[in-house]
Amino acid sequence: MRRDVVARGAAGLLAILVGGCGSSANLGYTDFLIAVGAETFVLRTSDPETIRVAHLALEGKSPAFPLGPMRAGDGGWNAPWSWHLDPVQTRMVEAAIEVCDGTPSYVEAHLEDFPAYCPWGARVVGVRP
Repeated sequence: MRRDVVARGAAGLLAILVGGCGSSANLGYTDFLIAVGAETFVLRTSDPETIRVAHLALEGKSPAFPLGPMRAGDGGWNAPWSWHLDPVQTRMVEAAIEVCDGTPSYVEAHLEDFPAYCPWGARVVGVRP
C-alpha cells in the first residue's frame, strides 16, 4: 500500500512538472500560511480540491502537504522569498519523492535545484484574508 501511495505522489509530481504553467487569472484564490519547522511561506491556490484538503490539514484532519512547480519571484504574496508555488497547479498530497523536500530557506539558497517543491514536514497553520 505504501508503495502505491509513493507511486501516486511521484506520478503527481511528474504531471505537475510536465503540465506547463497554466493560467494565472484570478480564479478565487485562497492563501494558506504553511510552516516548515520554524519557517513559513504562503501557498496560494485556486483549485477547489486543494483548498478543501488544505482546510482539512489546518483542522488537523489530514496529513497532506503542498506539492507544486516553482515559479520565479514572490508572486506578490510569498515575500520574503524570491519564489512561489504555481497557484493553479499546486496540490495537497500525502506522499512525494524526497528530492523536492526542504525548508523555505534551503529552497531559497538552492533555487536551481528545485523545479518543484514538496516540504514533507509542512503544516497548514493559517489562512490569510
